[in-house]
Amino acid sequence: HQEVPFEKLVEALQPTRSLSHTPLFQTLLALQNVPTEDVRLPGLRMRGLTSTQSTAKFDVSVFFTEGTDGLRGTLEYSTALFQRSTMERMAGHLRTLLEAVAVRPEQPVAELSLLSSDERQRILVEWNDTAAISPTDVPVHVHFAQQAQRTPHAVALVLGDATLTYAQLDARANQLAHHLRNLGTVPGARVGLAVERSFELVTALLAILKVGAAFVPVDRNAPVDRIAALLEDADVRVTVTHQPFASLLPASGTRVWLDAQAGDIAACPTHAPDVRVDGEAMAYVMFTSGSTGRPKGVCVPHRGITRLVLGNTFMRFGSDEVWLQFAPVAFDASTLEIWGALLHGAKLVLAPSHSLSLEELAAQLRHHRVTSLWLTAALFEQMALHQGEALAGVRQLLAGGDVLPAARMREHLARIPEGATFINGYGPTENTTFSATFTMRRGSEVEGAVPIGKPLSNSTAYVLDAHLRPVPVGVAGEVYVGGSGLACGYLNRPDQTAERFVPHPFAATPGERLYRTGDKARWLPDGTLDFLGRIDFQVKVRGFRIELGEVEAALRSVVGVNEAVVVARGEDTDKRLIGYVTAHEGHALDSEALKATLKQRLPEYMVPSAFVVLDALPLNANGKVDRKALPEPDAHAIEAKDFVAPRDSLEMQLARIWEDVLGVRSVGVRTSFFELGGHSLLAVRMVAAVRERLGQSIPLSALFQQPTIEQLAQILRDDSQAWTPLVPLERGEPGQRPLFLVHPGGGNVLAYSELARRLGPSLPVYGLQSRGLDGRPVAESIEEMAGLYIEAIRTVQPHGPYQLGGWSLGGLVAYEMAQRLREAGEAVDVLALIDSHVPGLTKPSQEVAHLNAEARARIAFAHATATAFGQELSASDDALAQNDDAMLDHLLQQGLRARILDAQSGPAQLRALFHVYRANLFAQEKYVPKPYDGTALLLSAGEAPATLPRHRGWEPLVRGGLEVHTVPGGHHALMQDPHLGPVVDRLRAALSAPRTATGS
Repeated sequence: HQEVPFEKLVEALQPTRSLSHTPLFQTLLALQNVPTEDVRLPGLRMRGLTSTQSTAKFDVSVFFTEGTDGLRGTLEYSTALFQRSTMERMAGHLRTLLEAVAVRPEQPVAELSLLSSDERQRILVEWNDTAAISPTDVPVHVHFAQQAQRTPHAVALVLGDATLTYAQLDARANQLAHHLRNLGTVPGARVGLAVERSFELVTALLAILKVGAAFVPVDRNAPVDRIAALLEDADVRVTVTHQPFASLLPASGTRVWLDAQAGDIAACPTHAPDVRVDGEAMAYVMFTSGSTGRPKGVCVPHRGITRLVLGNTFMRFGSDEVWLQFAPVAFDASTLEIWGALLHGAKLVLAPSHSLSLEELAAQLRHHRVTSLWLTAALFEQMALHQGEALAGVRQLLAGGDVLPAARMREHLARIPEGATFINGYGPTENTTFSATFTMRRGSEVEGAVPIGKPLSNSTAYVLDAHLRPVPVGVAGEVYVGGSGLACGYLNRPDQTAERFVPHPFAATPGERLYRTGDKARWLPDGTLDFLGRIDFQVKVRGFRIELGEVEAALRSVVGVNEAVVVARGEDTDKRLIGYVTAHEGHALDSEALKATLKQRLPEYMVPSAFVVLDALPLNANGKVDRKALPEPDAHAIEAKDFVAPRDSLEMQLARIWEDVLGVRSVGVRTSFFELGGHSLLAVRMVAAVRERLGQSIPLSALFQQPTIEQLAQILRDDSQAWTPLVPLERGEPGQRPLFLVHPGGGNVLAYSELARRLGPSLPVYGLQSRGLDGRPVAESIEEMAGLYIEAIRTVQPHGPYQLGGWSLGGLVAYEMAQRLREAGEAVDVLALIDSHVPGLTKPSQEVAHLNAEARARIAFAHATATAFGQELSASDDALAQNDDAMLDHLLQQGLRARILDAQSGPAQLRALFHVYRANLFAQEKYVPKPYDGTALLLSAGEAPATLPRHRGWEPLVRGGLEVHTVPGGHHALMQDPHLGPVVDRLRAALSAPRTATGS
């Protein structure tokens, strides 16, 4: 269809349209090779003029015109998208390519370079000129011993209020080293390290190095089978450990119990054992996720550690620094923390070994005056958001492991003092923690993604194409890193080592290698690297590197699973794993069973947070799995087995927090936080949100032990000393006046949840709930409620103008509150009555007119509750009216069938709800409203009895002006779709309308 006009193509194909680019394509190459003659007209002499102004029709257009002297080229581009320097560089690359084609026309275009000799020199040589003096031939433990001789009495380690000097640490490590030698540990051996963060951890780590061995750190949170497999793979015959790891280690091999054998170890000599190794000796083996389903052990030599912390200038290293050792020792960030301190005479503060909340981490930073800190990108985001002031006190902060959030970066850089630095660190474990860094200071601009920077001292970085050739500035390619920090390879994996550690294509010395990272990046014009994502199926989640193939292999090994695909969903620091599986014929797959099985084989951070069972995996045209076509997981599907909706305002508030933190909707109160995709960092965020929104604290450990909303709500109830009717429904923005919504007849504010969400997010919305829902005495009158609620709202907004509203009975209370506030000299800006009517306006129906007030209350409550359950009542009104117990028992059975109530707590919940409902109903019947001189908005339900006036009896009472609007739907349906939309629109208009506040 080459002759079809462009407009017809667009009309026929109907592509997705956007104002940001043209449809179908964004670049154009045109060759004008048809000769054109000058136009000749009788009696006229014509001359062509070239316009200096033009508008680019596409992002980039290249025009070639063929003439007698060759080709002439014109490059046209959108100045809104490209800088002139970029296009000049691109034109130069095109010229270089064309010149090469003219010289070697027989050579494939893919083998021709776009780089000029000057660019090649700059990219390969000048930007990698990082040589610096660094004693990488001396092993780490010798450097430490020399430091201990220089500063023997300086504090090396801090844990709580306890300290250990450099001399004491060196002596203890020497004693343990002698003990290990006595057990037959020789240079080159690999020793397991299974110790919690403590003085003993650092002592053991040093001791293993002092006997010339390499330590193999054990992650306490890893499954037992995985720990055994890693120790076997590393041929670990001796493991240094203590009691907390007793149940996690395999029975085979020798154990050095630091607690039980402390006396034997203390009897050994305090001088260093006579063992000689050099910088090429292996220092540790750290296991990372493997694409084949088997973890890979990265063998890091001593020179990698010394290259990182000695002779490097990407940050300050000195004796005046205070480092926090916070990363797990099985995570390579600990390499920087430990040796960045101990090889410079600095103080290393050991964080408590349990999971820290944001408040606890902030307390550590303040108490110990930490000056140097490493955080994952995800944890940095949470600390910057919730503990920004504590973080700003850190003199040099390093973060990495994922893309840094620009918004939090800007906030942090605005807070830090002059002289403080923020460092974005990039690098794989295979190149000893960091390969490149990018430093920012106060005032540094952060517009988009933060670059990953320039190579460290004695390190190199290249951006290469598929043929290992350098790509030009601005062109994406794969990152290859090299230098002194490079690992020796993968333990017992020569095939994987050969695949990832490749011969250096530009090396001056034979035998040099580069590590192929699998990361995609590009050079920026100033020689910094800009990270663009991954090339393969490796992802980073919460700073942990995960090969999706390993998780898929573990899934496929589960009985009943036929096919499995795992993808990472979410952006940057909110990334989580989702597993997609198909079942073998005759097998039914259960998400909980899959998760439980994987937890026995994989670390927690590698277990998908949700599973989707499919009949078949979607395939693309090539017959490969189409990962983009995989459906998003449904939160309901995740928790459908045991879905119970929030039953009171506290559970509702917690559910709203979970929805915000987890990015899901409709959370049930009995579903585990972790089953919905929660993990340790999201747990930290959730605990912080509870503190900010509810003003109460939950220990982080409690969430791991009691991970459901139902359980956490009970913890908060037990901890709560002072009850308040105020329920935050929408946080809103600071400085915005809130809207206060009074409960309807049922007493709780659950009905306002969606209304508040839609009125937000900038508007703060509070609900006012009835006293008595938790067993406290109920308020007996509208006047008592109004006084109680005014006292509560003044704790949030001491003075007016106020914005009040309420549905049904809530409108009556809001009306009385407005009266009292005006009498107290306060202004009321908005008074919204949502289908509220003046008491006594309607009479009981003929069906219940003969019953007393108590019986009518039972019937009304039963019908309202059944509607909330989404069920029809199976008992007659006469049966329901007889007594409280019979009516409540009938509702309990319906609640159990609807899976809203449970047999244990349901009876008490229903009885409390009924007591509140009955009290509110009686309070409404005896309330006599007084005239109101202010204005009011009334939203009347369109589906109402003909005898009920549109103004609902308020017209003669509201003397300042009553604005009435009819909204579609019946009274009980106004807080639900599709009728909620018009209510929101009318309220939003009233709240945003310019007005003069009514007051005395």
